[in-house]
Amino acid sequence: MRITNMMMVNNAIQNMNDNQEKLSKLQTKVATQKQFQTASENPVNASASLSLRSNMRTLESYSDTAAATSNWMNTSDFALNQLEEIGVQASKLILRGLNDSLSASERFVSLATEMNSLIEKAVEVGNTSVNGQFIFSGYKVDQKAFELVDSPTTILDYQGNTVTPKVVNYLGDQGSMQRNLGPDQSVTMNVRGDQAIQGFIENLISASNALIQNNIHGTSVPPAAPTLQETLTGVKSSADVVNQYRTSNGARMRQVESASNFLETVKIETANLLSQKEDTNMAEGIALLSNQQTTYQAVLEVSQRAISALSLFDYMR
Repeated sequence: MRITNMMMVNNAIQNMNDNQEKLSKLQTKVATQKQFQTASENPVNASASLSLRSNMRTLESYSDTAAATSNWMNTSDFALNQLEEIGVQASKLILRGLNDSLSASERFVSLATEMNSLIEKAVEVGNTSVNGQFIFSGYKVDQKAFELVDSPTTILDYQGNTVTPKVVNYLGDQGSMQRNLGPDQSVTMNVRGDQAIQGFIENLISASNALIQNNIHGTSVPPAAPTLQETLTGVKSSADVVNQYRTSNGARMRQVESASNFLETVKIETANLLSQKEDTNMAEGIALLSNQQTTYQAVLEVSQRAISALSLFDYMR
């Protein structure tokens, strides 16, 4: 087969184009730090990369859920702790009220006023919210959990005057909010206010009524009304219930923390695998790029000499 001048020129041009294309690909790899730009360049790694990215998005979703759940439960823990402190203060007020040296007027003016302040504070804590969502309302997160309203019935104070006491209403529902922390792991995020808090506030109201009525031993009012001594037992008992729900919430907080740590570990491992499939080894990439640039320059020089040799004037020398 006879090799013509045109074939030599075409081959030289083809070699230059091939080397330039390889150089361009290596430059792109180094610039983007990625092994491939399209799936067709490396179908096997591209398929693995897509699967890993899908797993990463799932892990991110679980991680975001765990973070939001942890924030919610931490807020619940803080609120329940505040209620326990209110219970301690209320018990001290009741014990002061049980002191026989105290007059009925002092119980009404001083202690009942302080107790009412604690009631209002307890209701405020019961209406704690996170990002505009009320944490003790069950599914009704857009609705306050509690409201303090006037009772439909009245009582008589220690002087026989008519007084309208307060009652507390629960406005939420019985919803138990489950959150998924993984494919086979879920946790109850919320504490229901009707179970953990309502009874506590009702006992505080009973203590306030007993102070208003000077009902210490049940002699000045109908027997059906709780005495101040009985309300002390009720407040302590309902404070214990608050503590039980706080303890349960704390155990679930540890579960969420453990799940979050596990998710972070898996995310790091997945990111490493993804990097192995996608990312360019920069030291290797730069070395290959340098070699390819040298090769390209050599091809240009050789091709230039080969094509120059085909000049008519070279033949005439």
